[in-house]
Amino acid sequence: MLYEEREFRMKNGETAVLRTPRRGDAKAMLSYIRRMSEETVFVGRYPEEITETLEYEADFLEQCAESKNSIQISAFVDGELAGNASISPFSERMKLRHRADFGIAVLQPWWGLGLGRVLTEACLEMAEAMGFTQVELSLLKTNEKGLKLYQSVGFETWGELKNGFHLKDGTYESELCMVKYF
Repeated sequence: MLYEEREFRMKNGETAVLRTPRRGDAKAMLSYIRRMSEETVFVGRYPEEITETLEYEADFLEQCAESKNSIQISAFVDGELAGNASISPFSERMKLRHRADFGIAVLQPWWGLGLGRVLTEACLEMAEAMGFTQVELSLLKTNEKGLKLYQSVGFETWGELKNGFHLKDGTYESELCMVKYF
């Protein structure tokens, strides 16, 4: 699904452009994915686990743009990909297709400037418009900033999976599961 391009004034006064990433953004997207996986443990994979090819990523972005029930919304600052958020169906099966999965990451130079909130709100708006009645996410329990953001936009914690994440250093982190109902 396509997201209509919008500008957003960040807390530092700079402008971010929110839009659906296109096929031509595949190289920037792969670079962003690698970088964000290096910057924080709060995303689902490590840099060495990113194996997508440029062609694969381009095809993926094109499929999302053409989808009726998935969306990617990226934030670009001075042409650089600063953050991305997505909504995707949990399942296409009749009993489960009311549920959507949400994911988001913002690169460190843009933390605390409002991009996470605006991307989250845009995705939730689109999820409701696409007909989903609940949006789900999971996060490391230690991700206090993420937890605060999600709670502020109406997500509720519905469970905790102890040892849900196994980190490289051998430690385990609990996974919080959250949901927002429409």
